[in-house]
Amino acid sequence: MTGPAVAAPIRGLDDVIALQTSVCRLSATDGRLGYRGYDVRELGERSTFEETAFLLLRGDLPTGAELREFSSALRSRRKLSPAILRALKQVPIQTDPMAAVRVGLAVLATEEGEPAPNPETGLKQAMRLLALTPTMVGAVARLRRGERPVLPRKSLGFAENFLTLLPGADTSVEAVRALDAALILRADNELNPSTFAARITAATGADLFGSILSAWSALSGPRHGAHARSVAAILDEIGRPDAVEAWVTARMAAGSRIAGFGHQVFRGEDPRTGFLRGLAEAQCARAGLTSLMETARALETCVVERSGRYPIVDFYLAPLYRAVGIPDELFTAVFAVSRMPGWTAHVLEQYQDERLLRPRAEYIGAVDRPYRPIRSRRT
Repeated sequence: MTGPAVAAPIRGLDDVIALQTSVCRLSATDGRLGYRGYDVRELGERSTFEETAFLLLRGDLPTGAELREFSSALRSRRKLSPAILRALKQVPIQTDPMAAVRVGLAVLATEEGEPAPNPETGLKQAMRLLALTPTMVGAVARLRRGERPVLPRKSLGFAENFLTLLPGADTSVEAVRALDAALILRADNELNPSTFAARITAATGADLFGSILSAWSALSGPRHGAHARSVAAILDEIGRPDAVEAWVTARMAAGSRIAGFGHQVFRGEDPRTGFLRGLAEAQCARAGLTSLMETARALETCVVERSGRYPIVDFYLAPLYRAVGIPDELFTAVFAVSRMPGWTAHVLEQYQDERLLRPRAEYIGAVDRPYRPIRSRRT
C-alpha cells in the first residue's frame, strides 16, 4: 500500500501560495504592486513615507489628526539609548553596516521586547523599530568614519532626518522628496525572502524584535539585499555609455548574470522602475552625475534588447542613492529602513494566525544505510 502522493517540489518556491495577506498585492500578470489596495506608484507620487507606514501598519490612510499624532510619536522615539550607542561603538569599524546595526537591534530587543505582544504593544514596538533604525544606520555610518553620531532632530520629517544623520548626504528639498518617494516604493513587496523569514519566525510565537532580526539577517544576504550596490559597482566598471555594448557582449559571452535585471515574480518591467528612473534622472542631473545616469540608461536598453530581461527596482536606486549622497556601503541598510513598515505589518498580521508555518522537503539522499561500528569503517 502506497502513501499519499506528494507534490513535486518547485525550485525556489516560485509561484507557490504559502499564505494569505491583506498587506501587499503583487500581481505578476499585469505588473502591479499595491499596499492595502493603493497602487504603489500613486503613493510614491502623492504620499509621504510616514503616511505610507501608517497605511501598512494600520490598514487605512490616516486623517490629518491621525498622521500628526503618528508622526509625532515616531519623532519622539528616534533617540538611541545609552546601551545601544555603547554597543554600536564596540563594533569594529570594518564591520558591514548590516551586521553592525543588527547588534543595535539585538540590544533594543533586550530593552523593549516581550514575548507574544498583544496588538497594542506590537504596534508600539513596530513604531519604535521604524523610528530608531535610521538613527542606528546613521550612527554606524559615522562611527565607521571615526566621527561622532549626530542626534536625530524632532523638527524634521522621516526622510529629511534620515539624510541629516548620514555623512555627506544632500539635505536639499529635492533630495529629501526623492528619497521619500524611494522609501515608499521599497516599503513592501509581498513575500520576498526577508518578509517570509520574518513571518516564519513570527509563526513560532517569537517576539517582534526576533522576527525583524530574522528579516534583517535575510536581507543582508547578497542574493536578496545587495542588488543596488552591485548595480553601482558594474556602472563604475563600465565607466561610460559608449562602453556598454562591449561590456554586455563580454558578460553574455561568459554566461555571467548581469546584476539588477530579471525580477523573480514580475515578467515584464517592475512597476516601480519607471518612476525611479525619472527620480534618478532628475537627481543625477542636479548632482552632476549625468554620465552615470546615461550609462545606466544605455545598459538598460542593451540588456533588454539582447536578453528580454527588464531592470528591477534596485537598478535605478543605485544612481539615485549616489545622487543624494548615500555611501554605497549603506545601500542595503537604506533598503532595510524602507522595508521596516512592511516587515512589521506582516509580523503583526502573522500573529493573528496560530498555525505554525511548516513546509515539507523532498528527501533525495541515501536510505536504509546500515550502521557500522567505528572500528570497521574505512576512509
